[in-house]
Amino acid sequence: MDADAIITILTGVAGITGGLIGGKRLGHSQAQQTAVSTVELLQVAVAELQRQNQIKVEEVADLRGRISVLEDLVTQRAEVEEVRVLVDRIAVKLSA
Repeated sequence: MDADAIITILTGVAGITGGLIGGKRLGHSQAQQTAVSTVELLQVAVAELQRQNQIKVEEVADLRGRISVLEDLVTQRAEVEEVRVLVDRIAVKLSA
């Protein structure tokens, strides 16, 4: 083999090696970019879920407040009804 043939072979091997190394680097770079994009999408999804959860927590707190008001109204109505029954009994006794 003469020097030109050896140089040609070495140049080909170097090109193939460079291509493989460059391809691996590109592949790793693309994989890293995909991972970063996935993480960013997951962060957005988590933030949205947290926002929706906060809205639901606020709605539940509001509903609990309304339930408390309704319970108070029912209790007051029951007390008024007891007083009405008592007044009716007194009225009946006074009429008799």
